[in-house]
Amino acid sequence: MNNKNKMSEVASNTSYHHGDLRQTLIEAACKQLQVANADALSMRALARDAGVSQAAPFRHFESKTALFAAIATYGFALLAVDLQKAADKFSDDFEKSFIEVGMAYIHWAQLNPEKYQLFFDSSLVDFSHYKELHDAGEHAFSILIDLIERGVEQDLFVDRPVLEMAGAMWAGFHGTSSLLISKLKKPGVNTSDGSAVTVMSNLANNPKPNMEMLLAGLKKP
Repeated sequence: MNNKNKMSEVASNTSYHHGDLRQTLIEAACKQLQVANADALSMRALARDAGVSQAAPFRHFESKTALFAAIATYGFALLAVDLQKAADKFSDDFEKSFIEVGMAYIHWAQLNPEKYQLFFDSSLVDFSHYKELHDAGEHAFSILIDLIERGVEQDLFVDRPVLEMAGAMWAGFHGTSSLLISKLKKPGVNTSDGSAVTVMSNLANNPKPNMEMLLAGLKKP
């Protein structure tokens, strides 16, 4: 399912509606960010692409920072849909759910690097200034917490706090995603043999073993 189709699923949790100018500007900005860095994003170009006046975007976003916050909020809503679907896919098999959620997280990040970067770059967006963004991020993370709590209920994990284990899981998902996104940004760089190159190639071909080792590290021996 592509991002446009997912909008019907997240509309009830956000103020965006497919087809309105606000959402059109968000999607146009995402396209710009796919080919240029955030500093190069142009509100004037967005207005031109949307066929509206240069002042029109500022009726929805007071600044580029506000636009970035809206994009990140939209991204978290889309990510949450994918994570929840993955968590529900094997509701009767925790280990399969864990792997599925990890793979869904990594896959989404690779398909949406322009949104994913906004989740973590504090120089572009400060979560504390945007409640909707903060809440959207918390909702996405709560799916990971719920997954850990399922494992705790089944007595699968080592005796550590839930948030600590959720943080370790998230760090594993994020680290793998970030490495693969960096590879996407620099295709063909450093093609010589070497251990790091081998690791990146293996991750790109199949990140599932990493998810399996992450799970094994959290489980009771």
